[in-house]
Amino acid sequence: MTNNDSAIWAALTNATVPSTPSKLTKQYQDNVFERLVRRQSLSARVEDSTAGRVIPDFDQLAIGEGKHFEHLAVLFLDICNFSDLSNWETEDQKTVLKTLNIFMGEMLHIVRDFGGIFEKNTGDGLMAYFGEGAASDTEAAKAAVEAAVTMHYVNDNLLWYFLKNAGCSPVVFRVGIDTGPVTIAKVAIHGGTHGSAVAVGTIANVACKLMRLVPEGGICVGERTYEILPYNWNTTCQRCDGSTGHVYRVSQQAYPGWKLNYRTPSIPIG
Repeated sequence: MTNNDSAIWAALTNATVPSTPSKLTKQYQDNVFERLVRRQSLSARVEDSTAGRVIPDFDQLAIGEGKHFEHLAVLFLDICNFSDLSNWETEDQKTVLKTLNIFMGEMLHIVRDFGGIFEKNTGDGLMAYFGEGAASDTEAAKAAVEAAVTMHYVNDNLLWYFLKNAGCSPVVFRVGIDTGPVTIAKVAIHGGTHGSAVAVGTIANVACKLMRLVPEGGICVGERTYEILPYNWNTTCQRCDGSTGHVYRVSQQAYPGWKLNYRTPSIPIG
């Protein structure tokens, strides 16, 4: 570790700043960089775009059944203004595919690296959940929020370079996260046998709607998650304007979202 690295990590341990994601070390960044270097050909990017997916095994669930998790963090990611990208001509579609292969492939790796389970890919976004086996909401929320912060770090400091070299535009994206009880169920059309997974519960609905509160990009967490953020991270949060569409059952007060404005400092490569 260089003197510059030491100074960065010393600052990150200071009580006046938020704690850095536990896995975001210089070695982690170097591993990301090496993965991206290996994605230089289109065929490699296409193959690698699914390498980070961790699909849960629902074979033991019958159609219509679900598994309940008392402590689960649900994360939604959405690329901002994706529908505005030029996508009519074949060459335009190739460029969009390059963007998705580079960006989404790495986001899926990060989900896996922080113990998350990839649930679905919507083309311009993804859904994942964190905390399978977690003993508390705090444990689940910490993994999800650290993953989201790492996603922005990797995008800001590494992905832009590879996207630019591939002739693609930089990606701006938004993340919504909330934490609590969720049931993961297996559903299918009538007569189907394979089915797909769906998250059932208010927390999952809130996490998706939180993204609307940060249309310009960034990370938005629900109040349940805001209250249990890793040490000192909530000092960087700003309460969002607008509504999640949900209210507290007893008080009937609106359930708010909080934008997390924290970004980790850059770490030198090599």
